[in-house]
Amino acid sequence: MVDQFTKVSDNAFTRIREDIACTFERDPAARSTWEVITCYPGFHALLIHRFAHRLWRMRMRWLARFVSHVSRFLTGIEIHPGARIGRRVFIDHGMGVVVGETAELGDDCTLYHGVTLGGTTWNKGKRHPTLGRGVVVGAGAKLLGPIVVGDGAKIGSNAVVVQNVPPGATALGIPARIILDELDKTREEKAAKLGFSAYAVTAKAEDDPLAKAVEGLLDHSVETDKRIELILNQIEQLRAEREDTQKQLRLGPKVVNK
Repeated sequence: MVDQFTKVSDNAFTRIREDIACTFERDPAARSTWEVITCYPGFHALLIHRFAHRLWRMRMRWLARFVSHVSRFLTGIEIHPGARIGRRVFIDHGMGVVVGETAELGDDCTLYHGVTLGGTTWNKGKRHPTLGRGVVVGAGAKLLGPIVVGDGAKIGSNAVVVQNVPPGATALGIPARIILDELDKTREEKAAKLGFSAYAVTAKAEDDPLAKAVEGLLDHSVETDKRIELILNQIEQLRAEREDTQKQLRLGPKVVNK
C-alpha cells in the first residue's frame, strides 16, 4: 500500500514538473517557477482536473463535478472531469476554455483562450473531439463533434472545425478549410502579406465565386513574385559577369606592358 502511494505521488510530482517546464518552453512571459505555480490559471486548471478525473474514474461523479465546478470558478476554465488529457498540455491565458466530457487531448497539446472542444449531439456516446500529439489550437477556435485532429496539426484562431484534420495540416476559417499542399500554404502566406483575411474564405472555394476569384488573384500574385525573383537573379548574374569583364579589360593593358 505504501509503495503504491509512493508511486502515485512520484508520478504526480513528475507531471507537475513537466507542466512547469512546458510553460517555460511555450510562454516567453514566464519568469520563474513560483510565478507559474501561483499565477497561471491553465496550470491550476490541469492540476485540479487530474484530481477530479481520478474521482470520476472512481465513480464519485457528483464530487468530481463539484471539484470541476470549483476549478471553473477559480480559473475561468471549464474541463469536464470525464475528459482525458495527456502529459505536458499547456493552456495559455485560459479564460473561456471549454473541454467536453468525451474529449481527448494527446501529449504536448496547446490551447489558447476561448477554445471550445464541444459536442454536436445529445447522445451520451463519444461526441467531443480527439486531439493527437502536439496539436495547437488558436484563440477562440471551436472544434465540434467526434472529430479527430491528427498529430502536429494547427487550428487557426476563431476557426470552426467540424471535420477531421489530417496530421500536420492547418485548419483556418469558418467553416474551417484544410490547408495541406504547398500551393495552399504559399497562398495563405501571400494573403497574410497582402492583408486578406483567411477567415473569410469558405471551406470550398469552388462553391463560392468570390473566394475562387480571390484565390485566382493570389495564385497570379504568387506566380508574378516568382517571375520577378527570377528576373532579379538574372540581372544580378549579368551584373556580376559585367564587373568581371570590366576587371579583365582594366587588367589587359598592364599584362601586355609586362
